[in-house]
Amino acid sequence: MSQKASRVIKYGNDLFRKIRYPNSNNTFKVTYWDLWIAIILVDKFDDDWDEMTDYLRCKTKEEHYLRDEGEALLNHIRLLRQTLSDVGLSIGDILVEIDINFLKKQATKAKRKILEMSFQPKEKSAWMINTPRRLLEARAMRGHWKCFPVNPQSYAGSLESLYKSSGFHSEDQSFALEKKLGDFINKHETRASHHNILALYRAFLTVLIEKMDMVDDSFGVIGDVYEEVFEKYFRLDRTKLDMSLSDFFLDLIELLIWEDYGGTDRYKPDFFAGLSSSEIPLVESILQEQRDELIKAELQYQAENALTMLGMLYVQHQLFNKFVPIAKAMGTREWKRITTMAEMAEKHQKYDLALAVYEACLGPGFHQDFLGKEYEELKSRLRPIRGAGGTI
Repeated sequence: MSQKASRVIKYGNDLFRKIRYPNSNNTFKVTYWDLWIAIILVDKFDDDWDEMTDYLRCKTKEEHYLRDEGEALLNHIRLLRQTLSDVGLSIGDILVEIDINFLKKQATKAKRKILEMSFQPKEKSAWMINTPRRLLEARAMRGHWKCFPVNPQSYAGSLESLYKSSGFHSEDQSFALEKKLGDFINKHETRASHHNILALYRAFLTVLIEKMDMVDDSFGVIGDVYEEVFEKYFRLDRTKLDMSLSDFFLDLIELLIWEDYGGTDRYKPDFFAGLSSSEIPLVESILQEQRDELIKAELQYQAENALTMLGMLYVQHQLFNKFVPIAKAMGTREWKRITTMAEMAEKHQKYDLALAVYEACLGPGFHQDFLGKEYEELKSRLRPIRGAGGTI
C-alpha cells in the first residue's frame, strides 16, 4: 500500500479489501469496520472473540449512555464472526500481508472506534443498524399485520396524519390531539365490520406507541385513550377473528412486551384472566418462546417483561404448580411479581407454597433485602397457625 494511499481518510463502511473464499471464486468484502475489529481482536484479546464481546458488554452495562453504540457494535461483531465461520475464513485472513506502518495507524482508529465506541450514527454499518432490538421491535409493532383479515395499515396512515408532521405536541396541545384521536375512533367504529374494528384498534395501538415521543402527555389524556382502546381490543369476540388464534396472540403478546409507556399495564391482568382454558397453553407457549428469543438476542429488559407476564398468567389462573419454578427464574430482580404470587398462595391457604415462592427467588438481586423482609414477615404471620397445631 502506497504512502499516499495511507493518508486517505477511510470510514467504517468503506471497502478495505476483498478476500477469496477457500475453494471458491467468490469473495468476502472486508470493510474498515471489519479491519478495526480484527486489529482489536488480535492485539488486545489474543484472538478470543468471547473475551472481546464480554469486555464490550461490561463496558456498555457500566456506561449506560453507550447502550445503542454497544448493541450496534456487538451485532456487527457477532455477524462478522458468523459470516467468516460460514465461508471458512478466519480473522487472520483479514490482516494477512498488511503494511506494518499502515496497521499501526489503523490501530489508533480501531481503539477509538471499537474499545471506546466513539462513532456517529451515520457511520454505522448495515449490521450495526439492523440490530436485534430494532428488528424485533419493528416486528412487534407491524410485523404480523399481513395475518389480519383487514390489514391495520389501512388505518395507520390516517392516524399518523393526526399528528404534527414535525415538532412536538405540548402538554396543553395534548387535549386537542386526544380529541382528534377519540373522534377518529368513534367515526370509524360506526357500522364497521368486526374485521375492520380489529384492524382499526390494532393500528391505533401501534401508531400511538410510535408517536409517543412527540407528545408531552403529563396530563395522561393520551394514555387514557390508549388504555380504552386496548381494553376494547382484547375484549373483541375472538370466535369472529377469521385469523388463527396463534397469529392473534403472537402479535398481541409481542406488542405487550415492547409497549413501554404503561398503556397496557392497567388491563393486562384482565387480559390474562379472560383467557379460556384452551387459550392458556397457547399464550404460555408464546411467552416462553418470546423470552427464549429475547434472552438469545441479549434484550434483557424485554425478556423480563415476558417473564413477568408468565407470572401474571399463572396468578390469574391460579396455576399453583408453576409458582416455584418461575419464582426461581425471576429471582430478586423485581419485587411485585414475587409478592403477588406469594399473596395469592397465602390467600388460598397454601402456606407452604407462599413460603416456597420466597425461598425459590431469594438470592443476589436489586430487591433482595426487601423480599427477604417480606419472607420473614410471612413466617411471622404463620407462626400462630403453627402454634395452634395447624398445617402450613
